[in-house]
Amino acid sequence: MKDNRLEQRIQHSLNAELSGLNTTSWQRDQFFENATGGNKVKRKLTYSLVLAIVLLLIAATALAYTVITTVFSPRVDAYTIANRALEEKYGVNSSMLGFFSRDSLGNDEHRFTVIYVPQFEGALAAKLGSYRVVVSDEIVESVSWSLDGISTDGGFDADAWGAEQLAEMVHIVSVTNNTSRFAKKASGEDIDLYADMERIPDGDAEDVFPEVDLQIEKEMALYRQEVEEAGKTSEAQSRFTRDELIELGRQGIIEAYHLDAEQQQRLTFYDTDYFIAYYSTIGIDNRPTFNMNFQSWSEDGWQEGDGVYTVVVNVLDGTIEYLEYDTTLAGNG
Repeated sequence: MKDNRLEQRIQHSLNAELSGLNTTSWQRDQFFENATGGNKVKRKLTYSLVLAIVLLLIAATALAYTVITTVFSPRVDAYTIANRALEEKYGVNSSMLGFFSRDSLGNDEHRFTVIYVPQFEGALAAKLGSYRVVVSDEIVESVSWSLDGISTDGGFDADAWGAEQLAEMVHIVSVTNNTSRFAKKASGEDIDLYADMERIPDGDAEDVFPEVDLQIEKEMALYRQEVEEAGKTSEAQSRFTRDELIELGRQGIIEAYHLDAEQQQRLTFYDTDYFIAYYSTIGIDNRPTFNMNFQSWSEDGWQEGDGVYTVVVNVLDGTIEYLEYDTTLAGNG
């Protein structure tokens, strides 16, 4: 009876200590039984043993928690909410937003004004307009388009190009790797936007200026050394390994953009002299971070979800401080 009461007190103590952690009662029971030998315990359990059990379980659970759970900063949450609001009101999804640059006004972690501006100039930028979403404490206050009220009827002959035209732009550019035709169309030229709709093969481009490329490689390699040296303090402060930070970044992308199994398989950590993965002491709002890029590309040409993802992770608590997706479509041609 005495042993049973002692086990009950230990069990109660474990549950109380672990109530705030991400474990199930079954997991706690299993750990308790494995640590004590289940109902076969006959020897006296000391306070030190109880404390050791609690600390081990807390450590194991905390490790699992940091690796599996993704926490987004208020800024990233605001961006995600703003993207969703645009799709709900205007039908503009993440693929279409590849033709826009995104920025925000306000960094008090409560209210963000997220703006989307075309990555083009002149007539094409005027046709696309800009979008604006105000998010306050994860609540959408307003969603607007600078061309609200202007007709989008008539395909690419319309006065304003909205979701219908953007969807066609994604389709055409993903095949032709060319955006210049849209600028000509927006300027009033009589051009067939669907001409030469054959995918350009991904062959090796001829190296016209090899000496220039070599010089660039040397400069980028030197830049990498400088960046890595500057980030040593942040790296030393990190409570995560490099692999854990990479996994947190990957999971953040998957969750924020709802990538399916096929898209996840194409998602690859990308660390080159042109896309450096590095620690930063300055980071976001002066918090130490690990900055990285992921790339997704299909052998059959651009597919939904393809492009470059930039992720910034807080090395102290694993929070995703910044997340951006570039379809790369606006930069082709």
